[in-house]
Amino acid sequence: MLKEMFVQWLEQLAQYTQRKRWRSLVVLVGDEHWTKQHIDASLSILLTHSFENQQRQGLIYGDAVNGHEQLTPVSRKNYRQQLGTEQNLVVFNARPNLNGENSDTQCDFDVDAFAALSGTIVAGGLLLLLLTPTQITRLNENQSVNSFLQRFLRLLTNDHGYLISQNTLSLPTLPTVLAMPKSKELSADEATTALSYGCVTQEQVCAVDAMLKVLHGHRDRPLVLTADRGRGKSSALALAACQMLKNANQPICIIITAASKQALKVFFNQVAAHLPDAKIQSTSIEHRNGRIVFYPIDAILKERPAANIMMVDEAAALPVYLLQQLLEHYHRLIFASTIHGYEGAGRGFSIKFRLVLQRLMPNWRSMHIHQAIRWADDDPLERFVFNSCLLNAKLPSYDSNSTTVNGLTERHKQPFLNFQENLAIEPVSKIQLLQHEELLQQVFSVLVTAHYQTSPSDVKLLLDNPAISLFILRRENDILGVVMLMQEGGVGNRLVKLVRENQRRLRDQFLPQSLLTHCGIKESFSYRYQRVMRIAIHPQFQGQGLGQYFLQAIEQSISKQGIDFMGASFAGNASLLKFWQKAGFNVARVGFSKDKASGEHSCVVTKALMFDAKAKQAIISARFYQQFDYWLTDEFQHLSAKFVWQVLNANTGLKELALSHELQESVNDFVAQQRQFSSCVYGLHQWLIRHCTELFDVKVLPLIARILQKHSVEQVCQQYNFSGKKALNQHLIAYVGKYQR
Repeated sequence: MLKEMFVQWLEQLAQYTQRKRWRSLVVLVGDEHWTKQHIDASLSILLTHSFENQQRQGLIYGDAVNGHEQLTPVSRKNYRQQLGTEQNLVVFNARPNLNGENSDTQCDFDVDAFAALSGTIVAGGLLLLLLTPTQITRLNENQSVNSFLQRFLRLLTNDHGYLISQNTLSLPTLPTVLAMPKSKELSADEATTALSYGCVTQEQVCAVDAMLKVLHGHRDRPLVLTADRGRGKSSALALAACQMLKNANQPICIIITAASKQALKVFFNQVAAHLPDAKIQSTSIEHRNGRIVFYPIDAILKERPAANIMMVDEAAALPVYLLQQLLEHYHRLIFASTIHGYEGAGRGFSIKFRLVLQRLMPNWRSMHIHQAIRWADDDPLERFVFNSCLLNAKLPSYDSNSTTVNGLTERHKQPFLNFQENLAIEPVSKIQLLQHEELLQQVFSVLVTAHYQTSPSDVKLLLDNPAISLFILRRENDILGVVMLMQEGGVGNRLVKLVRENQRRLRDQFLPQSLLTHCGIKESFSYRYQRVMRIAIHPQFQGQGLGQYFLQAIEQSISKQGIDFMGASFAGNASLLKFWQKAGFNVARVGFSKDKASGEHSCVVTKALMFDAKAKQAIISARFYQQFDYWLTDEFQHLSAKFVWQVLNANTGLKELALSHELQESVNDFVAQQRQFSSCVYGLHQWLIRHCTELFDVKVLPLIARILQKHSVEQVCQQYNFSGKKALNQHLIAYVGKYQR
């Protein structure tokens, strides 16, 4: 195929998409020389030629063909820095990684980057995806290879994009350009001059009005603002902040937080553009009527800085329990978030956080921005990205009046065993998921509710990774639960030696690697594991014991395969740990640092299934508890006191260890107020460690913070609202006196 034919074809496509305010996806399948020619042609059309006198720019992702200086290179490590920018051309390389092992089969298709960078392309722009003929040939020859790419190309042919191959002589047919009228939507410049606050759409204006009402209206009526990417949500947040400062009668402080400062790039750029007289600093904006300050959420919860209004951008990327703590302290809040997952956020925010809001602040309001700003609402590229990455997978809502689930819904308040006989647990193969799109969408929509952080790469992992297995909990035609497992262990001695010597980290070997490098279990790779990556129950049926029932059934199934251990890793909080402990899992490790995404220390739990593994499980647990007591005054000093109690509660061996006579006397003397706290603290420490194996009483939390974690009197008084040292001391005396043996 002649390059000139492609140039003419691409010019027609560019004119067509400009008129429609659409973006396009073109897949190029060819060798390196052919691909470079077509990238050059794309540059000449998309970047060199100018439409409406706009400055035009582009990106190139991955190890693409060299010699394209007009394109800004981006990689897996830094592509997120481009979110919020506007691009006319994105060249995305999904060709095999020639520098890796098995280079003829390794596909470097970073789906997260693909989905995110597609959101930077403006109307009339192009996403150019690069593949090789070998990739296509292998798909045709072996239907079990790269299921994600198979599905991706199948969806591509459904009028979402264009595939151009070096081996074909014709180009895809385009609609007639002259027959296409210009979009009736306003251009960005026209909309800006026509609407208030500098907004681009009327929905943005309504969003800014709603945010201003949060500041000036009744307290405890937070706003939840959601949108798909490209709707101007973060810009609306910035424009509202500008209006708050411009119209303030007295100095105000606006605090904004997000999962990272980088996530606020759009926000700070918009504020700088609309407040030219403000002083812009790295984490704050100073204005004559006040200031805007960025705080990491953990710093907010620790320092509790005063604020007239609290803004949270990309709230879905933060754990719900942290957002709940903001609600408990601040009275004027705005939570804004992309809900489809470009930023790696899952659907847990949409479901779980709304339940928290309803309980704590029932007068909360919600608003969703529908209209796109960078492109038309019917943009085919957005539609394709949503479909291929399952960003539009809708969680089914089971009607209580339907015959399918009526029986289960009516029994919600009755014991679980009443309807247990109607449930079925089934394995689901990748072939089934690939052949049944509706099943895949149902499974994925339930999976994302289990995790605050879900990304498009999870779709690829589910379809492509041979170590992944999937089970569903079904009642007739309804999927009530999903479990996603990863098989680990059984690695050769050479690789294990490299891991032990800190020269290598292995993918998809989380449990044995963690047990070796963090817990000192030298033979960890000799065992076989199934790691529960996700366990999700449909939100309408949670709290009925289905999770425990499902997990028990999975355990019985994999035990028959000779698996030594089940395990899981999750963001450590008391409620999650309680679920796993109830299922018979033991804590193997708690991470020393907080996870950047969750804001919590990670927790690893394991459960031995085979006889030989049970002896090793006892060793793993013993090693952990031997050191946990010491860690509480060091690495774990700031763990949640409730989580500390939950960890200790499972250490049933402590119940059998009675206090010595001398230590019991020390506790008695403290309760009788015959000796001071400091002279009795060791005895109190030993008593409290044992007491944490009893039933939970919320009044124990100040004791854990003061006695086990050695928080200062000032810290404990501030956290638990004691008036001072005397009030705290009376609480300690009263609690120990109530429960001591």
